[in-house]
Amino acid sequence: MDRMPALGGVEDLVSVLDTLVGRPVGKREVPALVFEDDAGLGTDFVTAYRARLRDATGAGLVPHAMADDALLAQAEGADEPDVVLLDGLAAQLEQTMPEGAGGMSLTTYWMCRKILDINVGGGSSAAQRNALAEALCAAWQSDTPGLKGLRSFIDTGGAGQISARLGGIATVLVAWPLEWGYRVWLNRTRRLRWYAPKVRNAGRSATSFLAAATHLSLNGALRHNTALRQSLLLEALGTDLVRACRRGVLFPRRRRRVWPVVVLLPHIGSPGTPVRRLLDGFVKLRRRGLPLLVLAARTPDSPPADGPDRPERARALAPDQAAAALRPLRERRPRPAQAGHDDGQVVVALAGPAQSSVGDWLDTNVAVRPRRVPWPSAYLGTILAVALVAGAVPVVTWIRQDACHDTWAAGGVNVGIDTASAGCYFTGGGSQELLRTLQDRIRSQNAAAQRGGAYRTVVFLAPLTADPAGRGEQLTPAGVLQLQGAADAQRVFNEQVGVNAERPRLRLLIANVGYAYAQATGVVDRLNTLANDDTSISAVIGISQSRQTSVDAINRLSPDLPVIGAGVTGDFMTAEAPTYFQTQPANRHLARAMAHRVTDLKRKKALVLYDDKDRYSTNLKHDLDAELTGRGIAVEEPSFAVMREADQGQRGAVSTLPDLAKEICTLSRNDGIALYAARGSQLPKILNEVQGQCGAADKPPFPLLASDTDTLVEYPEIPEFAHLERYSAVELSYIAFSPDHHSDHAVGSDAFRAAAAAVYRVWTGTSTTRASNVLQQLRSDVDVRDTVATDRPFHLPADDQSLAHRPLFLCTVPHSPGTPPACRTADATPSG
Repeated sequence: MDRMPALGGVEDLVSVLDTLVGRPVGKREVPALVFEDDAGLGTDFVTAYRARLRDATGAGLVPHAMADDALLAQAEGADEPDVVLLDGLAAQLEQTMPEGAGGMSLTTYWMCRKILDINVGGGSSAAQRNALAEALCAAWQSDTPGLKGLRSFIDTGGAGQISARLGGIATVLVAWPLEWGYRVWLNRTRRLRWYAPKVRNAGRSATSFLAAATHLSLNGALRHNTALRQSLLLEALGTDLVRACRRGVLFPRRRRRVWPVVVLLPHIGSPGTPVRRLLDGFVKLRRRGLPLLVLAARTPDSPPADGPDRPERARALAPDQAAAALRPLRERRPRPAQAGHDDGQVVVALAGPAQSSVGDWLDTNVAVRPRRVPWPSAYLGTILAVALVAGAVPVVTWIRQDACHDTWAAGGVNVGIDTASAGCYFTGGGSQELLRTLQDRIRSQNAAAQRGGAYRTVVFLAPLTADPAGRGEQLTPAGVLQLQGAADAQRVFNEQVGVNAERPRLRLLIANVGYAYAQATGVVDRLNTLANDDTSISAVIGISQSRQTSVDAINRLSPDLPVIGAGVTGDFMTAEAPTYFQTQPANRHLARAMAHRVTDLKRKKALVLYDDKDRYSTNLKHDLDAELTGRGIAVEEPSFAVMREADQGQRGAVSTLPDLAKEICTLSRNDGIALYAARGSQLPKILNEVQGQCGAADKPPFPLLASDTDTLVEYPEIPEFAHLERYSAVELSYIAFSPDHHSDHAVGSDAFRAAAAAVYRVWTGTSTTRASNVLQQLRSDVDVRDTVATDRPFHLPADDQSLAHRPLFLCTVPHSPGTPPACRTADATPSG
């Protein structure tokens, strides 16, 4: 029997581990504990720790699994060692459940595992999905008490004619509905919602679980993708572990499962080996609330060669230091970050002489002591639930007393989804008054829509609050003006429903993801939950900005929800977000219009100012370079428009802003022109420097073209330095989507109009109209023509030619306050 090394600090480390193993994990993220040594002490520790997880009879005190020598030998001789390892660990977890705590049913894992062995044939995609669904349903019925007997009765027909008729009746009334319901459950359950996105990330089209799973079937295209296969099985295992330790009113035994499960990996090979990949997979699987503790032992890797890309190597801790690093988790405090440590791992080195005092302690403390919840406490939830239901206590009303339950404070602002009837705002009093006014107005319009009968819901999701750190020097994002356009469109549509009762009214929910999508993950997850519970949610509009985080947020949304952009122009948005629909001209069209203006001005050289850290800006810069060079205009060496800390000598750094301003002026006086392709919030600081360096009353202003300045022109709550008319040294022209002060208003209205058109096309007058129907309608063509904006008809999905003919204008900022901009149609006709 392996004996745990009796070294200094081991007593403290084992005490902390025993506490973590024997008490609730809660919402803590438990790191993997990795022992590094050359002498086998780490392997001895991990192997010996399994004995602490069992009682004197060998029964498990907590569920655990170990990749021992027998399992490793079995995996080494297999074609798919990762599957063999995970199967062995999953089986051990089920077998080591403590007595009196109920069984651990890893149903999600075994179902995903079964997919790997199912042959769905080589027919059409629909036939493959049907074959897979039938096989999974048959397996589910055979594993479910009662259903197995029913299936046997139906298949055999029973004894005699009467039994055969009863079998036929059971088929129609029970078996078929069960099979249909199980198939719908597979595609709709939240338990499997992560499956299809993982398959899509691997390059295969999949809009549902069954469509995705066919690619992992026996002869599927991704069947032998080891990384994807392991990731899917690990995610399924993690889903089951969370469910197994979640308290449930109808499953009182679960309350007694207060410990995490333990996985022991005593022999970790070099990088790339199956066990090492398995450890990396467990580390990546870490998330809040996952009841899992991993203990592993590995030989230290060879240090990488020195160089600029050399990663910082994790520093191994002594046992007492590792105990100190883990102790905050035991005390339910956040674990402080350890400088130089691998994310999700605490690396421990065992060394030094044996100590008799530590050995004595290990001999007298041989097992963990899990905290047992007494049975009255375990059953209290069930008893209380029965009492509440019997007394008809309004539990739901009590839970929802907090009017702001779908919004929360994060990153210095309030984010989330405004489902409150009153009193909750994304900003504090005195800031962004327009946004607060819109929240109140939309709540009033929503209440009227819900009182009027049938309604559908559209969600406006975008960054709506300014940078809390003030880095953007802009009071509010353009999304607020777009929201105003959507609110106006909502009012008109609902007024028209008053004379056309065949249509539903439209409700508008506001979702704020924070400045630059900083809090998008939590907001999108909450929206998915709401959409799953509220089938009236039919579409998401807004988005507002072309960023990588925008794409990530769209792809994190439920694949059934269509997303319609407002003032979004990035060329990459439609290509990388399958459920996204473009309503306005893209960056390539903006670049064509700006280049056409440069040609009109007979300029021979151009300097493009952009933000090299912003994907929207670099995308527009690339389009401008192509358009300008194609017209014979020389493009100067690029400059970074955003003033950030940078290396000395880098163009666009804070120290070179005066030089950059002089270069802009010199270029403009010598048949050149500057084109601004970054976010509008950064433009005033450049104009201010240009005004100071080159502005003069006796010199005519020189032209400068910009793409994203609508908010600086349209928004009423901007500081004085952001008023563009004060910079008289420049004749500033900018891209707009309407020839007035309401460009963002117009695109917000367009997005809502598109959602309304699709909803009305699929509306049947019943509650069965879902977001997936709206999505399919948008993919199948929708003409947006209504009385809200008769001069702005368009068609979805939009191709390059139709986007090129959407309204696009070049407007010049006046130098006298109160004067409207002078706008002219931009030539956005595709070349050729």
